[in-house]
Order: sequence, then structure tokens, then C-alpha cells
Amino acid sequence: MEKMKILLAVDGSETSSLAVKKAGETHGNRAVEVTLLVVLEDVVSYRKIPDNPLYREREADALQLLENAKSILQEYGIEANTKMAMGPVAAEIVRIAEEEGFDAIFMGSRGRRGIKRLLLGSVADEVIRYAHCPVTIVR
Repeated sequence: MEKMKILLAVDGSETSSLAVKKAGETHGNRAVEVTLLVVLEDVVSYRKIPDNPLYREREADALQLLENAKSILQEYGIEANTKMAMGPVAAEIVRIAEEEGFDAIFMGSRGRRGIKRLLLGSVADEVIRYAHCPVTIVR
């Protein structure tokens, strides 16, 4: 039997943490392959500026988010892979899910974007609209 591939997008928000727990509760002790994903979104790519302290700080925060989520999943018996991407958040989640053949996406309903969410529409809405696979939104 082939393992179900789940992409679990995390951003450090409360609903993101709930999505990690829900994925663990739902898929613990099952044949699943979980990849935790953090997407860093920038208007200007900080990676292109050599030795940029802001990028290093954001990258370190993202790596810590991934490690925290990974340890939560381990409590449910799930070993997870981790991945970091940079770009528009919803577009990157959808792109990675499609290109890497994920069977499902888990994510929180509201991220850490604040007022931008009201003006631009939510990441969750965009992922639901464009994803090729089922999307579970946790709130």
C-alpha cells in the first residue's frame, strides 16, 4: 500500500498549530508521509543580499517553527520531512503540492498576516481555489 503524501503548511499562528495537532490526531499510526512547509514571503528577496541579518533571522525563526511542528507530530508517531520556500505563500503551497505529488494539504484558517488578509484575501481561500488535491482547513 502506497503512503498518503500530506503537505502541512505552518506559519506559527494559533490555527497553524491546531492544524499540526489535527493532522497528528487524524493520521497518527497510519501510512502517511508528511512534509512540513514554511513559506517566507518578501516583496524584495532578502536572500539576494549577501549575509543579510533580516533574512538570517527569518530563516532561523522558520527553521524553529518546523522543528516545533515536527516534534508535535512525533508525539503522534509521525516522522515528518521539512521544507522551506520563498515567494507568494498560497502560490508556493499550491505549486509544491502539485509538483511533488501531494495527496492532501493541511493548514490553518488564519495566518499571521493581519490587515493584509482583509485587503488581499486569505491564503487559505487561494489554496482551496487552486489546489489540485483536497485541502483541510483547521480553525
